[in-house]
Amino acid sequence: MIIGFQGIKNSYNDYATDEFIKRLKINIKKLPLTTSECVARSLLNKEIDFGVIALKNNIAGIVEESSKILRSNLFRIVDTIEMEISHCLFAFNESSAINPKIIISHPQALKQCEKYLKSNYPNCELQKYIDTAKTAEDLKSGFLNNRTLIICSEKAGKENGLYLVSKNIADNISRTTFGLIKLI
Repeated sequence: MIIGFQGIKNSYNDYATDEFIKRLKINIKKLPLTTSECVARSLLNKEIDFGVIALKNNIAGIVEESSKILRSNLFRIVDTIEMEISHCLFAFNESSAINPKIIISHPQALKQCEKYLKSNYPNCELQKYIDTAKTAEDLKSGFLNNRTLIICSEKAGKENGLYLVSKNIADNISRTTFGLIKLI
């Protein structure tokens, strides 16, 4: 059995997938699929048995890309879990954390940290990215400018050898509901 999830290794969806696997108590392979759209396509093509997508967050609201998938009426939610999300701010290294110009992350993460970012980095441009964990991977690889700050999980930043600027930067306690979905 295969579960595809929105995101890559060390994304919040990856962590939610681990929780669903514990609940299912069977041997399941995980497959990172980056976006909700990729999860839906893989379910339709019967390449995966289940999908995991983020549904909503108590600060930023409904995850629009996932909502669009569910409105197709081709999928049903089998189970949900709610997890606390702890966003961290990372830089390429300590010196690149000084006077950054851009902060990049998934749109939901940017919304969840909006007040913090406006207060602490009022002159930074905010840019949307496909996945929080992908920002860490791409900053480390040099795909993103090293004068960029990113928002991701602590584990994603540390496993990519990035410099931790600040922990727990969400505007309030952040909780996201994730859905385990399958074809109807």
